[in-house]
Amino acid sequence: MTDAEARRRHVQLLGIRILAIGTAIVGVVIISGRLIAEPAIGYALFVIGAAEFFALPYWLAKQWKKQDQ
Repeated sequence: MTDAEARRRHVQLLGIRILAIGTAIVGVVIISGRLIAEPAIGYALFVIGAAEFFALPYWLAKQWKKQDQ
């Protein structure tokens, strides 16, 4: 793996985590009732954001390791 490819992958992982945090924050705001009055949507977004934050980078790294072999 080249240095440029490693840098690109790192930026991708950071972008995924930032978007996941944003999704979770929007979920919390919805749960609090400040955006829309439907907390079920907020809970769903919060869970999706948390899952994205923890699972997606792990899955991507695993796929990249398979690809590099």
